[in-house]
Amino acid sequence: MSEKIGSLVAGSCAGIFEAVVTWPTENIKTQMQFFNQKMSFRETASKIYKTGGFNAFYRGLSPVLFFNIPKVALRFYSFEYMNKNLQVKNKNIKTVLAGLYAGFIESTLITVPSETIKTKMIKNPNMKFLDLIKQKGLYQGYVPTLARQSLNQASRFYFFQHYKDFIEKREKFSSKHSFIGGVGAGVLSVVLSSPADLIKTQMQEGEKHNIVFLIKNIYREDGLKGFWRGSLARLLRVAPGQGVMFFTYDFVSKLFNK
Repeated sequence: MSEKIGSLVAGSCAGIFEAVVTWPTENIKTQMQFFNQKMSFRETASKIYKTGGFNAFYRGLSPVLFFNIPKVALRFYSFEYMNKNLQVKNKNIKTVLAGLYAGFIESTLITVPSETIKTKMIKNPNMKFLDLIKQKGLYQGYVPTLARQSLNQASRFYFFQHYKDFIEKREKFSSKHSFIGGVGAGVLSVVLSSPADLIKTQMQEGEKHNIVFLIKNIYREDGLKGFWRGSLARLLRVAPGQGVMFFTYDFVSKLFNK
């Protein structure tokens, strides 16, 4: 089987596994970020559990799971394609540009509508996946989502590549290293992209607020630290999630390359 198909399959498997394992913290993070929301991590988790038990933590997963297969497959495929074909000598710049390109492609084609549906389903438990697909406005929050995804992929692939180069100078790079490198990449991306993620969520939850209004409101309410609201919950999802994703992608890629 070709390397391109192997990349798509590996990315798909990574996306499914990562989403299922880490979804409860994504749900908590999203609800913590809602407009004028002030509840803590524990209070939010308690509220979710009271509304529907353990199953309530997986509300909003269906659209993401549906879109996650093509999204992650497209992410890794776009990165690999650009990384191989981009005529740039500097390896660091090449990795960042390829990551930005991957973020742009996945945001425009898949992430924005899937995130809009996910956020609305978490905000309004009675809304159904298929009903939301029929609605207009699935590209709410396009700009902050594009910024988040581009920062995410550029920083993750940059960190992971440097980590991989560092390890390979000392020992053989293994699946264990893929997981550790993915966790580190996830931590860095959360630090850099949380402000864009917060604005994205507030634009997609239903109220028609523009970016400038939300930035002013967040700063007025909580100052600079307010832009990282929900970042702990996001970190608990993204860091292990990226570890799982890079581990799975590396493992499945090796199977196809044998």
